[in-house]
Amino acid sequence: MKNMSNKEKVIEFLNSNHGYITTAEFLTLGMSKPLIQKFLNEGLIERVSYGLYMDNKILKDEYFILQKKYPLAIFSYNTALHILNLTNRTPMQIDITVPRNKKVRGDYNIHRVAEKFYNIGIIETLSPSGNPVKIYNAERCICDMLRTEGEFDLELQNRVLDYYFHSKDKDIDKLLEYAKIFNIYDKINTIVEVMMKW
Repeated sequence: MKNMSNKEKVIEFLNSNHGYITTAEFLTLGMSKPLIQKFLNEGLIERVSYGLYMDNKILKDEYFILQKKYPLAIFSYNTALHILNLTNRTPMQIDITVPRNKKVRGDYNIHRVAEKFYNIGIIETLSPSGNPVKIYNAERCICDMLRTEGEFDLELQNRVLDYYFHSKDKDIDKLLEYAKIFNIYDKINTIVEVMMKW
């Protein structure tokens, strides 16, 4: 990067970081804040939120941007089920789970959990736009769904369970392990016994 112009450095950084760059990353590249404004004026980048910019040639990825702003926000519930292809129902609102003491601003369906439950089942996958995001795995989503039934109608629950138990990626041992942690073992064990007979 030594003999590159500032503009070339930014373009290279954007190309290797999914098209996004933060103010802190600009400064790490040895650039001043007035240069950021210059690149904005030139149309090289656009501001997507406070301290976060994107290449103006790419489409905005709401999921990726949300996790750039709030790294502790994990996609969960209906949103995670949709990303995992366990439902064909597009969520009306993005669902995220955060530790109980974390503040998040925005029009999201925010679920707060105790620290001891927060890390259970986090995986990295691709957003609908193809960028890496963190979501809860299928087993955690099913536990969340069956713990908070008011969030899911019966038809959706049945469809999710049907998709899951017919999936080659299902992990019944993990599902039962999580069921114990979330204190819904009997309920999930009964479902497993019924579904696995099919």
